[in-house]
Amino acid sequence: MVFFKSFDKIDGAVNRGYARWGKWIWGALLLPVVIYLCWLVWAAIWGPPSGAVKLVIHSELDRPISEFTVNGVAGANAFAHGGGGVACCGSISGNKAEVIWTLSTTRAQYDAGLRREIRKLIIPMPKREWGEDFLHVYFMPEDKVYLWWSTGLNSPAADDIAAQVEQKRRQNKP
Repeated sequence: MVFFKSFDKIDGAVNRGYARWGKWIWGALLLPVVIYLCWLVWAAIWGPPSGAVKLVIHSELDRPISEFTVNGVAGANAFAHGGGGVACCGSISGNKAEVIWTLSTTRAQYDAGLRREIRKLIIPMPKREWGEDFLHVYFMPEDKVYLWWSTGLNSPAADDIAAQVEQKRRQNKP
């Protein structure tokens, strides 16, 4: 009987405490959830674009690119003078892009004495707009790298850069 009297006293104290403090307890438990939901709404409507990025490689080099990364996110490889692919998915952010790529060799270049080389370049990251999930990385001769965002695999900027490269080739040919 002593146990049940003690239990009734504890139960009564808990019930009185809950009646008095229950709304504060539930408010404290729900506050982090409400804050998180408000942040999600803000991020979806007014926040900066974020999320998974697909890296698209374009190469105008006379050597194959066996691997490359942009801010630690790995991309696909590319053949000499074009050819390449898309690598999915990673998260890229920041105002600067650290591009590291490995130049491989064709069989003829290897026989001529060229070996694998690792190159690194830090360039400004272009501004990303909503819906732009493709980061195009264009490798040019003389260690020039161009970056731009687009909503798909084909980008007007890619066509413009390709036209500029072709025009330079024609000017350099005798």
